[in-house]
Amino acid sequence: MLYVSIAFFLLHFACPDVGVPTLQAKPTSVSLADYQPVADGTTDDTPALLACFRAVGEAGGGVITIPPGDYFYAGTESIPLCSDLTVFAYGARFHLPKTLGDRARIRMFSGQNISRFSWLGGEFCGNCFDPARQDNSWEPNVDTRILEITTSPEGKTSDLLFRDIRSDGVAGGVVFVTGASKPNSESETITFAERVSVKDCVLLRTGPFMWDYGYLWQQIIWPEDYEPWEVERAYRYFRNDLIRENIVIANGDDRVQLENEKKPISKTVCFFGDTLPKNVVRGRQYFVVESTSTHVKISESPDGPVLKFDGEAGAKTKLIYDVFQAFHHLFAPIGWGRGKGAVDLESCSGVNMSGCQLSAAGDTMHIRRCENVVFSGNQILGSRMGAFFIAEFCKNVTVTGNTVDGTNGSRVMSVEKSTEDITIIGNTFRNGGRGSWINQPKNLVLKGNVFIDNTTKGEKDPRRGRRDFRTGGWEAYPEVYFTLHQPDGKYGPVIVSDNIFQPGESCSPQAMTFAPNGTHIHVRNNICIGEERQINIASDCSDVIVEGNKGLVIP
Repeated sequence: MLYVSIAFFLLHFACPDVGVPTLQAKPTSVSLADYQPVADGTTDDTPALLACFRAVGEAGGGVITIPPGDYFYAGTESIPLCSDLTVFAYGARFHLPKTLGDRARIRMFSGQNISRFSWLGGEFCGNCFDPARQDNSWEPNVDTRILEITTSPEGKTSDLLFRDIRSDGVAGGVVFVTGASKPNSESETITFAERVSVKDCVLLRTGPFMWDYGYLWQQIIWPEDYEPWEVERAYRYFRNDLIRENIVIANGDDRVQLENEKKPISKTVCFFGDTLPKNVVRGRQYFVVESTSTHVKISESPDGPVLKFDGEAGAKTKLIYDVFQAFHHLFAPIGWGRGKGAVDLESCSGVNMSGCQLSAAGDTMHIRRCENVVFSGNQILGSRMGAFFIAEFCKNVTVTGNTVDGTNGSRVMSVEKSTEDITIIGNTFRNGGRGSWINQPKNLVLKGNVFIDNTTKGEKDPRRGRRDFRTGGWEAYPEVYFTLHQPDGKYGPVIVSDNIFQPGESCSPQAMTFAPNGTHIHVRNNICIGEERQINIASDCSDVIVEGNKGLVIP
């Protein structure tokens, strides 16, 4: 009876507008132990889990207790979730298979149109791919969602609570909730999942694995900087169809001679693998300005003069074509499924995420197309890619009191695609790789935060830095940069005030940059520690005020 009483309290607390009568007068209360799981950590306990959850679902909901112990889930069938359900899993550990094969997809617990649902406690253990290890039992594109709740266009999802959940090495979202919307469409009607809370969870090395931009490309072009097994692995997972061999470049010629009839090259190329002409930079992107069945001609810019070669290329020279694809589009493994982060919330309204600790071998967390969001008091402990992610058309977002460590990942903070009415106040962002990216916002306040060395991808170190495909040199980013996602897009008002910036040596000369078409851009009373940096605001931005910034100048 203790668990039942607690369940009533938690459900009422999670859903204050839903009274006790929403539950049955005599709610079903069962223990997984009643269904005789083996619980030795190696024998498949899927049959017991299925029987238990189906029984409660058929009864219209209730309380499930999963006793402490080690449970093995083979991943052959999803276990159904239902509405009016509370699960207590304190002390329970769920082990996923050691091997899953290529392009594996697991949905451990799943349900659609779920309301008044709580999951409390439990730990989920997997084997997410780790590029620092030579041997891995899971492939890079394995995707293992744990608690997946979706919404049909005519359905309803509401009042969800996820608390005290732990995970380690899970290659997918432990908490995955989505309303109903069409991907990549801005204007359609969204059926929101309503009132979603994620509290006090510890989700480590959790989320789909991601390579990061240019990771495989760099190892292939500069193999001398890496161990042989790393280079061999890079070729195994790279788009090898983008590589061409048997290249002939003669001194004084302006042609790159190769077999170019079956798959003509038409965009960009870069060269590697052997000695190159003196005026060709290894890894640098060149633009194809002429393409025939036997050769291509290249230029340093899309409309520039044809390059005439100063010297010849060695016999083992290779090229990669469509360099943007090879660099940017291979940030995730081929065959990778949809979804990002340990917590992945899409099209949700009334989101509250607090008191969590997260780290990931990809993006750490993803809140996309959500409204009325509070993200507070969380710790992000490391990310292979994006650390903090508010993605695409979110509205009314408060981000406060968080500590975010990018651990040399990609962007330490991303606020993507026309997010509106967002305040980011009193947070610490440190050790990110590519600064903080804010993409065409409306009504943004960035105030009282600390930014420490978030451009480490510019370090001239092959283990931490990343080469720039546009130049063949090293990347360089500002601490914060505002961009557009539409050619004629507009953004603002924007307030950036009272922040502390402590850039690292690899930061670009600019600490902050602002794209064109901004309005009401107010940058006040920020402090930059160390070398003086610039604030670069496009000339056509209007109602611009820049004042009282120490260590920051307008060029």
